[in-house]
Amino acid sequence: MKFPSTEQRSSSRAIAPKETPTDPEFLRVVAAESRHIAIVPDGPRHKLVKTAEKPMKLVKPDNNRVLHPPYNDPCLEIHVSKAALERALTFLNAVILGLEAEGFSIAVQPGKHGTGAQIFGYRVQFAIVEKLHETGRREAKEYSWTRTVIEYQPTGALEFRIGNYACGRKFRDGKKAQLEDQLSACIDALLREGRNSLLSAKQEEQRRLERQVKERERAELARQIAEEEKKVKDLEGWVLNWARAKQMHEFIAVLEKVWTQQGHDIPPEAKKGQRIIWMKQQADRLDPMRPSPPSVIDRNHELSQY
Repeated sequence: MKFPSTEQRSSSRAIAPKETPTDPEFLRVVAAESRHIAIVPDGPRHKLVKTAEKPMKLVKPDNNRVLHPPYNDPCLEIHVSKAALERALTFLNAVILGLEAEGFSIAVQPGKHGTGAQIFGYRVQFAIVEKLHETGRREAKEYSWTRTVIEYQPTGALEFRIGNYACGRKFRDGKKAQLEDQLSACIDALLREGRNSLLSAKQEEQRRLERQVKERERAELARQIAEEEKKVKDLEGWVLNWARAKQMHEFIAVLEKVWTQQGHDIPPEAKKGQRIIWMKQQADRLDPMRPSPPSVIDRNHELSQY
């Protein structure tokens, strides 16, 4: 017997390469990734950027010297120091113009995570923040307890956040490249996030349809089981009634002999004869093999009408 070589065994275990997606959203993402987008610092400002610029310049910085957008008014999500504000506005302007050039709209809502782009039918939120550096800690006494206050200061390094800010994509200033050098990658990541949302929704819809099919299958199986159990119960009832009817007929036959031996009259018109006839009818009513004689018991349902 000839055994396969090590190379043959290794090749048989090799994972087949994944097929390249062909959905239109993927093709649009690939087309966008092939284009390079550059920032034009002195170019026209988008209306959303203009709308955000004024309140961000007027807002009071927090204890860490960071500016935050007004919570109750629609404004681009910007969390940077006053020194980095112009740079953040310029970068967001390039992002918004780049997205609109690809045919995607941007909307701003009041509150946290209010900035988002509508990409492939799904909202992808984004924001720009400035990284902070811890400068020290101090103990602050409040009423009867003491808490530790950590003090920060802005570093000037910007970070662009996409999707879920806790675990989503992040692009930031680095030693090799500034955030502006990653503009095309940021826009591409936004498009991919939108496509991922679309794919997730399609997968969830597919799972929902599969659950519906399984639920229908379970319901049909439950119906078949209930129907089969009813048939079994009916069969058991028939067998039980048949056995009881047989016992009754045997008992009646013996009773006829006993009454005859005792000298009782049992013709049909006699009292005991009528009793024998009635007992046979009741036995026949139980016997599933014989027609059921009528009985006043059949009118039991009429009692509920009174």
